[in-house]
Amino acid sequence: MSLVVVHTPDVVGERMAGPGIRALHLARQLARHATVALIAKFENASEEAGVSFVQHGSSSAANALKDARILIGQPARGFRKTHRDQRVVFDLFDPTVLELRELYGSAPSLRQRVHLGAEWGRLAFALMTADLLMCAAPKQRAFYRQLQANDAPWIEVPFGLDLADSLTCPQPQDNIIVWGGGVWEWLDPATAIDAVQRLNREGLHCSLLFMGRQRPNDVLVDRRRDDRFTQLLARGGPHVFANAGWVPYRERLSWLRSGKIAIMLHRQTAEAEYSIRTRLFDAIAAGVPVVATKGGFAAELVEQEQLGLVVPPGDTGAVANAIRRLLTDDVLYARSVERLERVRPRFAWENVTRPLTEAVNRWLKQP
Repeated sequence: MSLVVVHTPDVVGERMAGPGIRALHLARQLARHATVALIAKFENASEEAGVSFVQHGSSSAANALKDARILIGQPARGFRKTHRDQRVVFDLFDPTVLELRELYGSAPSLRQRVHLGAEWGRLAFALMTADLLMCAAPKQRAFYRQLQANDAPWIEVPFGLDLADSLTCPQPQDNIIVWGGGVWEWLDPATAIDAVQRLNREGLHCSLLFMGRQRPNDVLVDRRRDDRFTQLLARGGPHVFANAGWVPYRERLSWLRSGKIAIMLHRQTAEAEYSIRTRLFDAIAAGVPVVATKGGFAAELVEQEQLGLVVPPGDTGAVANAIRRLLTDDVLYARSVERLERVRPRFAWENVTRPLTEAVNRWLKQP
């Protein structure tokens, strides 16, 4: 069988963030149709049936990239065609250049400017050389097509979820609002903390739990971000808690279901408009109603499918009111849970990856 390589510079293993999770599930689905090698930074990773694990940066990884007939991955250093007979799919689900712009702020250092320039260069290269381009939402495709320099076709593959994981979730318990994932610069943990503080002052007992702080592939802690978040936690008092590490992937849904609401708040930025918000799909899998900031794919899906409530950016009162409604209105809560369960099969990995597997199968059938 022809070799298909799925490539990510991210971590795959016990603890994973969005890019690693996505790469692992793409490899799993493609392994039903071809011989697949997954190139990643593996940490405490369990072997996958039908998928060869190849350590990122190794000589084996270089050989796999050279031998593959099809390459699939995000724009990254070292990820490109090695000969003209290969087909390459660039996955643009994560708007890295927009994240970095928020991360580095209005006065980036020289090193940061070089990094951002390199990411723009990798994106431009992908948009110029890809055989197939993959995004996660229509808005992303509209954004990237303004920059596209070739006529490569597009497919949409949003993030997904494992239906088997949903079956093992415990029932939601106390009035806990769960913040899944990290607290990056483009997000808005402060408004969530202030809203929970307000509700407790008004007599509605509830708590806010942050599932993670540092990404699993961050070698060094960003001290400035960590200090800012520590100050926010202190402001939250006894009603706000944070996990010191990163929740293991297999435990994430149990953490979500320890509470009754999943909260996803962001600032009003370009990143927000074009992000997919991978943590939304954990909320769908766990069946936990969502409070989300208006703007972007996640909020639009929450609003259209009635998966919870959408609030304006930075509006503490609106966030507090949304939390109050979901915690006290049993009819609204039950309807949101029912809608989450109804929409869940649509985002099973087997379903969302179908455009990619169909494209790969067409290429594999060609001489």
